[in-house]
Amino acid sequence: MNRVLSLSGLVFVGLALTGCATDYGKRADNGLTFYCPGAGNADMGDAGLRSGLQRAGYRGQVARLTWSVSFNAVVDQTVRVIARQGGKNLARCIEDYIDKYPGREVNLVGLSAGTGVAIFGLEELKPGYEVNNVVLIASSLHHKYDVGKALRRVKGRIYCYYSRNDAVLASLMKAFGTIDGVFLEDGAGAVGLHSPRGADRIVNIGWRPEFEKYGYFGGHTDGTSAAFVQEYIAGHIVTSQHVARSRIVAAIESAKVPRDARRD
Repeated sequence: MNRVLSLSGLVFVGLALTGCATDYGKRADNGLTFYCPGAGNADMGDAGLRSGLQRAGYRGQVARLTWSVSFNAVVDQTVRVIARQGGKNLARCIEDYIDKYPGREVNLVGLSAGTGVAIFGLEELKPGYEVNNVVLIASSLHHKYDVGKALRRVKGRIYCYYSRNDAVLASLMKAFGTIDGVFLEDGAGAVGLHSPRGADRIVNIGWRPEFEKYGYFGGHTDGTSAAFVQEYIAGHIVTSQHVARSRIVAAIESAKVPRDARRD
């Protein structure tokens, strides 16, 4: 009982202290991409994201949202109020940025449990605030999570990168549950996101052997490698900056990979 009370105290004190403290730099004038890391905030995916986007010509800022209060992956995945509160904090950060930089593009990238934070954040946005595109990598959201409400705050699409080779999603996540609380079922990062609403605006991109050339081997965190971000993910974020689009975006938009695009 004392251990439970101590954990609860840690969580709620942390929730009270966690908030939006983004220090906008000069690059923020050209747009902002929020990165939501996985459970425990242990991954350094923002480093690969930042490097890859800059190599692709992105002129905006990448901001990492530290949403964990325990810095323990198991706690973050199972005490789901942490991710929900992280989503509320993200929403306030997005609103703050849009208020300070009206007209600039905002994009979201989430990894693993951070994809839940990204989607929860969209659900918490006030009317009148929108983001451009959303990229989910190795998502631990349930594969049938309803993103209909979140899509109301998205101008473009949700891109979901998934891999059946992701050992974390195939084993540990099923035992501990998805970030939205479903047990013993697949996460979107394993089989794609198949929401009952908004399927026409969800693009599922399955892992392919050719991705290995760019450092993405189908594992749980390597989808944020700088080379992969530059070659593929950047195309979802730099679209308005007249930068050459990646091959995967061109393929999706010309319907050359229909099996990866979920449509009504």
